[in-house]
Amino acid sequence: MSETTRNKLLLHICCGPCSMAPLELLLAAKRDCELFFFNPNIHPAVEWQRRLENAVTAAEHYDVLLHIYPGSDEAAWRKRAGDGKERCAFCYRTRLMQTAEFAANHGFDSISSSLLVSPYQDRDSIIEAGEAAAAAYGLEFEAHDWREQYRHGQELARQLGLYRQKYCGCIVSLETSKYYEKICAEHARLI
Repeated sequence: MSETTRNKLLLHICCGPCSMAPLELLLAAKRDCELFFFNPNIHPAVEWQRRLENAVTAAEHYDVLLHIYPGSDEAAWRKRAGDGKERCAFCYRTRLMQTAEFAANHGFDSISSSLLVSPYQDRDSIIEAGEAAAAAYGLEFEAHDWREQYRHGQELARQLGLYRQKYCGCIVSLETSKYYEKICAEHARLI
């Protein structure tokens, strides 16, 4: 795709903070862009709700339409607890395949993901999953490299007062996080 192409993009977002820098850049480039929140990997339910609320805040801040595909599936991620990197690849495939299906059914030309802003995610695996999902639905996957904007996006999130999580979202990453006890105490307060 040429830089001047203005196709309709559906941007999968994992959370509000990670969407900030990509949205700022896409909107500055005058892209026709809407957001898609589909994250069955996020656990527990209180964490899923918290991230959704922040995604809504980010969408409202940028005045961009947010589509929400509800639900969380802790059992699927627990079942894959010992899969290491393959669990993450499964996670990327699951979310991007649903994004592509929604995009194809709602008139979008391409998909991408805010996951591509994080220096902590497996970029190659995200691109592989995104390209496969897009191809399955006759779409294009936009493999933006937003990693240099990660800190800027986090600062934008801080200024907006967004909750910035300390683990990727799945129950396995929560249980192995060095912040596990602190996060569990926070969740207990929110319930």
